[in-house]
Amino acid sequence: MVKFKIKANPSGQYYLPKEVRQELGEELELICNAKTGVIYSADTPIALVLKGIEVIKKDLQHRLELEKEVRK
Repeated sequence: MVKFKIKANPSGQYYLPKEVRQELGEELELICNAKTGVIYSADTPIALVLKGIEVIKKDLQHRLELEKEVRK
């Protein structure tokens, strides 16, 4: 799984890397809460979005375990 750092420009616009744009397409949807968000292709069924979130969740849990190991 790849992790990208995305920063806003002075106008507040975000640039998505070419690889992300190629994978997700031209029309996206974004769902946010207070601190996180999910971006996905507009034509993706919600069931697939949820499956993708599960994969990302497992990756984040693994990264958290690795962080804990480094801190020991």
